[in-house]
Amino acid sequence: MDNYFINVNKNFRDALLQLDKNSEKCLIVIDDKHKLCGTLTDGDIRRALLTNINLKVKISKYIKKNPVHLKIKLNKNFDKEVNFRINNLISRIKDDHIDIIPVINFKKVVTKLIFLNNFKNPLPQKNLLRNISVLIMAGGQGSRLQPFSNYFPKPLTPVDGKTAVEKILSNFIDVGIKKFFMSIYYKKNLIKSYLKEANIHKINYIEEKEPMGTAGAIRMLKGKIDNDFFLINCDTILSINLNKFFEFHKKNNFDMTLVAASKNIKIDYGSCEIKKNGELRKIKEKPVLNYLVSVGLYLLKPEIINIIPTQVPYNVDNLIEQLKKIKKKVGVFPIDEVNWIDTGYYK
Repeated sequence: MDNYFINVNKNFRDALLQLDKNSEKCLIVIDDKHKLCGTLTDGDIRRALLTNINLKVKISKYIKKNPVHLKIKLNKNFDKEVNFRINNLISRIKDDHIDIIPVINFKKVVTKLIFLNNFKNPLPQKNLLRNISVLIMAGGQGSRLQPFSNYFPKPLTPVDGKTAVEKILSNFIDVGIKKFFMSIYYKKNLIKSYLKEANIHKINYIEEKEPMGTAGAIRMLKGKIDNDFFLINCDTILSINLNKFFEFHKKNNFDMTLVAASKNIKIDYGSCEIKKNGELRKIKEKPVLNYLVSVGLYLLKPEIINIIPTQVPYNVDNLIEQLKKIKKKVGVFPIDEVNWIDTGYYK
């Protein structure tokens, strides 16, 4: 349970690392005396990251300072009182997507945490992704992986005892997704043979006659799906809450939403800041730059299929540029880089 507590003086990097250890993506923020200061969820962190904050910034200004909580004495009637109070809060719990409720005493000290997944009258959970499809883009030649890719295609890159594509499939299957498409071109027969031997039969293959780019195969989904769908690169392995990604996409009514990792890039040299006349203002030693980097996972509305041109290679950056040009909404779902493995480089 200690993993769910974080001191109010900690920074966003600390919060992200701590959230990654927990099944429920909510932290209870306390002071040095264990008094309740607020809560911090992965959603709160995403909103902060979208303002381009540095991960070294303290969380104190971004916490929810008056979260749902219970003030109950720890006595023989505790469980009965908890049941009564939570049933009265049921609508707010649903609306705010609350996972954890802290219990405090009269001094505001947190004495217990109530995990709603373990609550004896659990709230019904909707399977938001049951009718959602996934298109895995696996047609590329994997030039970044050479010389490995001279012999094996990117989807078969080994990752922790499995192949990259098996890891990707497992992440989606775990949340109830059942319909998969995979675009293939380079060493396609090897991919199909391997997955057949691995007893993976849930994939509808889209065979490219020639390289179609990172988004060209989307056009071949026309008439095959009716709902929003995931698009993922075959070298992108993530540890994120796919339900919350989908909720974010739908709540904001985005036509396309991409996942972006907050990545720190260290410059190993002194950076010169100069005035207009060339005079040195100061040197900043080994600065660290922070960027939101697209990781290769997207959610798209089915209408996007009609935008993809036929007969020509087409990339995701072309698609995004076109969507912005015709005034469509493109969203960004930020995550920390610790939740992203890019298998696309040979190491």
